Amino acid sequence: MEFEPKLYNPAAQPEQWLIEHFVVRTKVFERIFEDIKNNDMIHPEQHYLIQGQRGMGKTTLLLRLKYEIERTPELKDWLMPVFFNEESYDLTSLSNLWEKLLKYFDSYFTDGGNYYKATDKYIGTKDYEQSCFNLIINILNKHKKKIVILFDNFGELFLDNLSERDAHRFREILMNCPELRIVAASAVVLESQNDYSKPFYDFFKVIHLEGLNKEETIDLIKKLQEKSLEKIDVEAKKARIETLTILTGGVIRTIIMLYDILLNDKDGSALQDLEKILDRVTPLYKHRMEDLKPQQRRIMDVIAKNWDAISTKDIAENIRDNGMPVPSKIISAQLQELEKNNLIEKIKTSTKNNFYIVKERFFNIWYLMRHGDRNAQCKVKWLTRFLETWYEDEKEGMDCFIKEYLQKLQSGNYLSASAINITNALLASPKTSPVNQALLLDATEGIVSEDEGKYLTKVDENAYKKAINKFEIGAYSSTIEILENTPIKNQKIIILLASAYYKTKQYKNVINLLEKLNNKNVSYILGISYISHGKWAEAEKELSSVISNKSMGLIKNTENQIVLAKIFLMSHYLDFKKNKEIALSYLYDVAKWKNNHKYTVLLLSAIYIWNNIFNDAMILLKDIDGKISEDEAQLLGKIVLILLSKKQYHTALNLFNNEKFQLKDILKPTYYALMYLLKNEYPDEYIKMGRELEQPVKDILQKIEQYAIDYA
Repeated sequence: MEFEPKLYNPAAQPEQWLIEHFVVRTKVFERIFEDIKNNDMIHPEQHYLIQGQRGMGKTTLLLRLKYEIERTPELKDWLMPVFFNEESYDLTSLSNLWEKLLKYFDSYFTDGGNYYKATDKYIGTKDYEQSCFNLIINILNKHKKKIVILFDNFGELFLDNLSERDAHRFREILMNCPELRIVAASAVVLESQNDYSKPFYDFFKVIHLEGLNKEETIDLIKKLQEKSLEKIDVEAKKARIETLTILTGGVIRTIIMLYDILLNDKDGSALQDLEKILDRVTPLYKHRMEDLKPQQRRIMDVIAKNWDAISTKDIAENIRDNGMPVPSKIISAQLQELEKNNLIEKIKTSTKNNFYIVKERFFNIWYLMRHGDRNAQCKVKWLTRFLETWYEDEKEGMDCFIKEYLQKLQSGNYLSASAINITNALLASPKTSPVNQALLLDATEGIVSEDEGKYLTKVDENAYKKAINKFEIGAYSSTIEILENTPIKNQKIIILLASAYYKTKQYKNVINLLEKLNNKNVSYILGISYISHGKWAEAEKELSSVISNKSMGLIKNTENQIVLAKIFLMSHYLDFKKNKEIALSYLYDVAKWKNNHKYTVLLLSAIYIWNNIFNDAMILLKDIDGKISEDEAQLLGKIVLILLSKKQYHTALNLFNNEKFQLKDILKPTYYALMYLLKNEYPDEYIKMGRELEQPVKDILQKIEQYAIDYA
């Protein structure tokens, strides 16, 4: 029987299930458990405080410790693990804690309630708390037991509620009593732990729980589905998993939501997954905002909508009270409270003016997607798409996208204007194979009008009897039917049939026909057909023949064939073969082509930069007009990486500062990689980055090092 994990109540999960699925936080668990196991509590021991935002696995870690203590023979006879969950709302004083323990003893020792009833005689006395505590020690000594309290939500529900007298008394007990040990967890920063004047200043051994990394997330998902009837292909969904891991900050609770969505929606995208998870967490996050004071809500609104870290001064400039600016000192006081409650994080700068950022990055994403303006929402969408593209297998990912796009085009339910824009962007993409480019062009031509079609590269088809007439109107199946039932006697019929096969994606048939035919007029479609079967050496030979011999064919006119062949090969040399000299030799002819669109211009710029011709590249980029598409942005991102690999940092910075490209939002991780490289010059810019970008930036910096070799 399958078991559904409890996202908000791990204690409700079966013990064995929790143990089997405890695959993260293992190092922290082993560290604390070894300490417990190797000390017999003859003397007072070190007390632990586990800190981390909600959903990071604190409760599960405490339960795992409880179960292991109970299962360890050398511990279970003398050590009692007592688990207080995060909903222990009755713990408002030190005496409440002793009362709760006495009730637990009644159940544990099956005493019939006599231990708690014994407190009746102390009611009304001034020493009630101390008398209850002494009773606890007597019971433990009687049974030769000691206890470790695994205390969830320790700060909010207990320590912060103690009076100053109780707090000092509790510290004294923990310092001097060997019968009692605390392993606590808290989602808020304990004020008393960091305030020198407070009783618990620097008292606990603090362990911070950070979000899961990519490898830990994949391990968790693999473990979750070990005994599940429904499974996902983790390797195939790696890009989606890694993307959501980064955007969610590696919060375990959210990762489990992600797994459930991946399981039930195997064909979605990272952005679709994100939308579904946002819906699930809306009640939780909405409640979190509503619990804040009005002034704090306004401050959180400013910080969240800024996304990157922001200064107190900039926060104050965005908040007014009846038309009057709010003083920075009032903002600072509220920021301290928000920081204490783990809602924001303070980032120290090179000056006395600190930055502030939303600590739980997924909460920030939720806020932008639900309450931000269109521009703010686009920031999240661009980042999601960037990461999904970055962490996927580029060829497989693009092929999958094109396949889905072609299906949409063929369904007839696609706006022609949108189709033209998307197809034009894809046609010159270095991630789009030449054969896919041909398929895209064919499919798009099938849905656009004659007037709209002038914005696409035209297909010039030569007539040849009845079959050629069918070919001309796009009736390729009819063309094939006519020719397959006609004895093939000459090269014209063979070329026409091969062209029809090509149009209907029967590339194997194309190769079978044309490999036997020594005719340069078919090099273009034969070259693309070779590409469809991964025969790049043969494809390169045929496409080079198109360029050198200016061969004619049925698929395109001579000029278009030659230029497109050069574009295909330029992309191949840029992304795979890494031959910058040949790519540059093709560049000059392509640059003169009157049909060049933005993507081709970007490709030309990349080739220039690869060959260290930076001025010509910048001139081309400067002349690009209008907003760039998503795919154009990805190619522009490659251009930036090549620039960085050649240490052209300020040239790259100029591209980021060019508002028409909007690269700071579209390629945010690459921007922060650049800021890291320029951190001596801009020391306070890199630190504005949220933690969700730390790993992507490291990966980009590694890729820049590889680019320095590949594009030297």
